[in-house]
Amino acid sequence: MNRPHLSDTAIESRARLYAYIDGSELELAETLCQSLLGSQMDDPELLYLSGVIAHKAGHAQEAIQRFRQAIPRAPTLESRAACLIGLAKAHWMLEQLEQAQAAFEEAGRLRPELASTWVSLGAVHTTLGNPLAAESCFKRALVLDPDEPDALTGLGLCLMDFGRYAEARASLEQVLQRFPVHPEAEQALCTLDRITGNFEAAEKRLFALLSEHPDRMGYGDLASIKTFKTPDDPRLGFLESRYQSLQPVVTPEVVRIDLMFGLARAYDDLGRPEEAFPLLEAASKLRRRHLKFDLATEEERMKRIAGIFSRVFIERCCLDHNPSSPQPLFIVGLPRSGSTLLEHILSAHPDIAASGELTILPRLAVGLGATWGRVPGFPNALPEARAKRDLQDFRLQYFREIETMTGYQPSGIFTDKLLGNFLFIGLIRMAFPGAHIIHMQRHPLDQALSAYRQLFTQGHAYTYDLEEFGHYFIAYQRLMAHWREVAGEAIYDLAYESLASDPEPEIRKLMDFLGLPFASACLATETISRPVRTASATQVRDHIHQDSIGHWKHYRIQLEPLRQMLGPWIPPEPS
Repeated sequence: MNRPHLSDTAIESRARLYAYIDGSELELAETLCQSLLGSQMDDPELLYLSGVIAHKAGHAQEAIQRFRQAIPRAPTLESRAACLIGLAKAHWMLEQLEQAQAAFEEAGRLRPELASTWVSLGAVHTTLGNPLAAESCFKRALVLDPDEPDALTGLGLCLMDFGRYAEARASLEQVLQRFPVHPEAEQALCTLDRITGNFEAAEKRLFALLSEHPDRMGYGDLASIKTFKTPDDPRLGFLESRYQSLQPVVTPEVVRIDLMFGLARAYDDLGRPEEAFPLLEAASKLRRRHLKFDLATEEERMKRIAGIFSRVFIERCCLDHNPSSPQPLFIVGLPRSGSTLLEHILSAHPDIAASGELTILPRLAVGLGATWGRVPGFPNALPEARAKRDLQDFRLQYFREIETMTGYQPSGIFTDKLLGNFLFIGLIRMAFPGAHIIHMQRHPLDQALSAYRQLFTQGHAYTYDLEEFGHYFIAYQRLMAHWREVAGEAIYDLAYESLASDPEPEIRKLMDFLGLPFASACLATETISRPVRTASATQVRDHIHQDSIGHWKHYRIQLEPLRQMLGPWIPPEPS
């Protein structure tokens, strides 16, 4: 930032301000910065620094306002780019990822020579589930700075997203050989250990990482590596000690939330719901207040989708089925429904390839929806020939992106278990007429509680408020009822409780629906060795069990309002 015509006193004051910020003395920095702004309210450097202070203190919304004030007053491209980067990071803290992406992209246009901006943009794309765009950004950063450790780490994460786990490990370990102190690479290796089932290594690495860097995320991962069996589990003492020593003023809010979720999980595992629920409630309120989510908009979206995708529209524009082409097997529903267990079971079948949560279809669907929405009189006036041409392009692009991401060409039957694809069942039916859709269901209160206990990496904002969950659940059930009316022949409703309680007959019925022979290997989930990326990575590697069925009863009082709301979907309790 330029400093035109500053007195020696003003220069000295700003030097102190920078020293306070560098030393994380944020209260002193805020006081001094606001004092200086009192007489220099339009000063771009002070406005920028006020945003930096707010961001460092974890006050992301305030930081956004301050950076927005600074941007139009920034006198140079360099200073404007700095404000945009600060704005992007504040949006990122609130998980407003599209806004963060836009701000980083603008900063990259202003100062394309900054490798750090491309690294940050790559990280946003990674979080948004677009590893191809992320890989491009990290490679651009490495052209500018071949030794940039965060870009090398980001590339390692992309390799994980592409399912190239051995290459990812080699890449991340190479980062640590060149930069022995690099927490991001260490954390990426923790994630890789969990995905590949190396839980002891993940636990050891997380303990070391969080001991050395207490203000990092990872407490929830540490808690979820394995079930807490006894109160002398060293992880419990570690989490409790960290929670008792929390300093809200200096500890980033995202870390406090992560720690509270982790400690709540420990208490829940140990049968102490009276200690777990207050932590969950406090952490969820902190999490929810920063997430951009409007329930009414989502409810209206689902109504609009049902209104567009009638049986007449689907059948009029549906592509012809080609049995020799790859056949995606879509697993849909709401989170914590048992979908990871189901995919783990299916992965043991010799005729099914497990592909995990592919983020491709929603992105392509949004683009196609925007194109079709510009046709006057849509959907009735959409020409059939054009619709089929667009759907054929949509289908080919879906397969092409899978091949680019994974390195293998889709063939036969493969799973796509991105649960939110329940929104696009009409489009799935049109573009993939031979595809099967498995709708995973679970007791609504068990599902709500399990989702409420989970700190998601992104999305699912409605799970942090039980009343919002209830309203979203109702809207989702109404949309699923519509899909059964217009495409029911392609949908198989599978109850988690039935699968967990008596797996063999349920798997046999499912295989009949899929037109496949039964494979006994599907019953031995504890012997299946495959990477698992979801929050259930630990549980699905165990034998099929019923331990989590009815867990909601431990929180009966807290869940009573939700039970009243979801009455029509809650099965009666056995007498």
